[in-house]
Amino acid sequence: MAALVVAAVAVSQFSFFRLDLTEDQRFSLNESTEALIDQVEDPLLITLYLDGDFPTGFQRLKEETRRMLDEFRARNGNIQYVFINPSENPDPQARRDTYQQLRNAGLNAIQIEVQEADGVKQQQIFPGAIATYRDREWSIALLLEQFATAPEAQINASIQNLEYTLASALKGLTASHRPSIALLDGHGELSPVETASLEASLAKGYDVERFNLREFPVDSVSGQPDLTLQVRRLNSYDLVVLAKPRASFSDLDRWLLDQYLMNNGRAIFMIDAVYAEMDSLSYASEFLAYPILDAMGLGDQLFSYGARINTSLIQDLVCAGVNDRRSVRPWVYFPLFLPQTEHPIAKNLNAVRMEFATTMDTVRVPGVRKTPLLVTSPYTRRQATPGSVSLATLYNEPDQTRYQEGPAMAAILLEGALPSFYANRISPKTSVAAPKAAASDAKLLIISDGDFIKNQRNVVRSDIPRGAPLPLGFDQFTGQQFGNADFLLNALDYMLDGSGLIAVRGREVTLRLLDSPRANENRGAWQGGNALGPILLTLLLGAGYRWLRKRSFAK
Repeated sequence: MAALVVAAVAVSQFSFFRLDLTEDQRFSLNESTEALIDQVEDPLLITLYLDGDFPTGFQRLKEETRRMLDEFRARNGNIQYVFINPSENPDPQARRDTYQQLRNAGLNAIQIEVQEADGVKQQQIFPGAIATYRDREWSIALLLEQFATAPEAQINASIQNLEYTLASALKGLTASHRPSIALLDGHGELSPVETASLEASLAKGYDVERFNLREFPVDSVSGQPDLTLQVRRLNSYDLVVLAKPRASFSDLDRWLLDQYLMNNGRAIFMIDAVYAEMDSLSYASEFLAYPILDAMGLGDQLFSYGARINTSLIQDLVCAGVNDRRSVRPWVYFPLFLPQTEHPIAKNLNAVRMEFATTMDTVRVPGVRKTPLLVTSPYTRRQATPGSVSLATLYNEPDQTRYQEGPAMAAILLEGALPSFYANRISPKTSVAAPKAAASDAKLLIISDGDFIKNQRNVVRSDIPRGAPLPLGFDQFTGQQFGNADFLLNALDYMLDGSGLIAVRGREVTLRLLDSPRANENRGAWQGGNALGPILLTLLLGAGYRWLRKRSFAK
């Protein structure tokens, strides 16, 4: 036995290994995460602002983050971390300056209540971190915000998502290639100020440009528009985003989009099939919502890929609110989507908000995988258009018996062998090579709300300029933050991630929590057992040891 112990000690001096004996392998890192950790060649410091006197849930988040970073550090010593309490400075002005610096760095604060001897104290904490590597800096949000979800469930979801959150930061800091994204122009799409928040978020890890589909480069010899170069320019982007087009697409416009997808392109289309704008209610208490999809010319093309956008507006009892300056009232035209899917794009996501979204259906197309990502609650009603949208629906209590038409889909992911819309049609006259008849691995996300990535502009706060873009998904009139930005960023990661890191979001880690009601009911017994149990066990083992010695020496 002694020889085995000596051998084990000797081996441990020259080799290091860790064993994970848990059922769900919660202490083992994904292969994609390990590959990213191995790419860290210089010192990388992660500063976590999650230190202090926190409630139990945040203490668990802190300890689980520490454990995860210990796994990172054990694999690569270049990765170091430190915990800091941003509220420890006794000077109030210094604390405010620190808080503002953290906000400027991209970390959001939350307010919590801490129970003290003299009452309840409000405390501001920043459940996030900032990672620095070489000349780069990356903000990390450790807490997942989930609308209408208990704090304990939010903590659990955040812990389950920790590996992906931290590994994504490593990916952004160490990436040598930045994928390129084009926001398409030329058909009345959302303006730069309306997508400023998303573009700022994307700029951390992607090269973002605007590409006018209708502006063609000119051939230097003939002086004519060069279609071949236009196709080459469009295909150079890793992903294209079409956000709320309002003008008609020509046959050539559709052909360019089609052939981009046939070259296994990645695209996100956010389409308004019905004209319905909140601005219309500034002039009258109601307006006429009418279909515009046919005039736009994209409906048949999307149908050929496997999805049909309908022209019926979604009304859902599970909805966001509108502030009429007196109170926040729920409005059925602003449906809230609480993702229940296990798909990594929407898993553990905060509620997503839409405005005047329409329903969608799927179409059977061989070779195309269809994944519904955003689906309404069962308490939904479909309103045909043309039809009136009136503020009366905001103030009149809805008749719940009319909202029983079941869930409606508003976002779908199409993957695989998308067939060309021009496979059996006459293509526009071109001088380029023969068009491709089908893709082999294209990805197309379709959302039936053109304003999905439109950020609000400040009209409420006095500490920032009027008209300044606000964070995507934040409603300044109700003060609520929705998950639109996270949904889009997850979709981009899924479509463009060549390392397979997005699969980490789908990983299940079982958190075995105490049954709180039962624990509180028998609190005294548990406390007494924990206090006296070790003592009694020590006495019992000591008595047994003495009995064995006495018996052995008696012989």
